[in-house]
Amino acid sequence: MKDKHLYQRRIGKYKDKEGYKSKLNYKGYTEDGFYYRSTTKEWVWKQNIKGETEDKLHTAKTISELREKKNNHLKGRGSHKRSKGTPLPHGLVSTEEFAKLTKIEKLSKEYISRLLKRASTSSNEYDERGMERKKRGMKFVNCLKKASIEYEQIVQRRKVWVFKNVNNEKIELFKKTWLAKI
Repeated sequence: MKDKHLYQRRIGKYKDKEGYKSKLNYKGYTEDGFYYRSTTKEWVWKQNIKGETEDKLHTAKTISELREKKNNHLKGRGSHKRSKGTPLPHGLVSTEEFAKLTKIEKLSKEYISRLLKRASTSSNEYDERGMERKKRGMKFVNCLKKASIEYEQIVQRRKVWVFKNVNNEKIELFKKTWLAKI
């Protein structure tokens, strides 16, 4: 083996049959993280497994066999192109879509969720300082009711607020009542 593509050299110790310690001169690591073990005359790949204390050693007679073993069987090949969430059933609108439809600058998906939570929480859980927040949540819910937009909280991987019966006319009516001063 030529040493021009090796990264670091290792020296290992082992006990002979007679019990003496001697040094082995391992070849260095390759680009793929393989090294040559001269005792068994095999190429070795030390796989670091997340969450386990001991590493797993895989061996093969040639580098190409070990590379094939690593790429095809042992390396994680999951699909990393996942959608951010599960799709909602037909006719339901998420808080993110609702925020985009209303085009009101201060209404983000997080703020809409907070307003709905504040409106659905009982008043005795709020102290005097939090009553203003509760009132804003109630105003949001009243605006939804005036526009006849229904809302509910469903469980889809986690709790999510969704809206039903949403169209452009109802959105305009909601915007008009939300932006109006009381």
